[in-house]
Amino acid sequence: MVFHFYHDGHKPVYTIHIAAELLGCHPRTLRLYEQAGLIKPNRTAKNYRLYSQHDLTTVKRICALMAEWELTLSGVSAMFQMAERFHIEMERLFEEMLRDV
Repeated sequence: MVFHFYHDGHKPVYTIHIAAELLGCHPRTLRLYEQAGLIKPNRTAKNYRLYSQHDLTTVKRICALMAEWELTLSGVSAMFQMAERFHIEMERLFEEMLRDV
């Protein structure tokens, strides 16, 4: 019998120190990204931050945008907002197309 384990990328599993170590950054960096509204780690009952693999991927995207495009946190935030609006609009257009079929 073979067991398959599926990893839920949104499951919060990493403390701030482990997440920072995996990303090669300082925990303060993660707090700054959270304050800017770019990531939203889950919180435990004792208010500790827990990061998911999805959060780590988002931080990598933030770092890449800042490095490659020389964006500030505000610039990254604006890009994320535009991407979200684009995604919502594309979903709306797709649903509209399906209604017309």
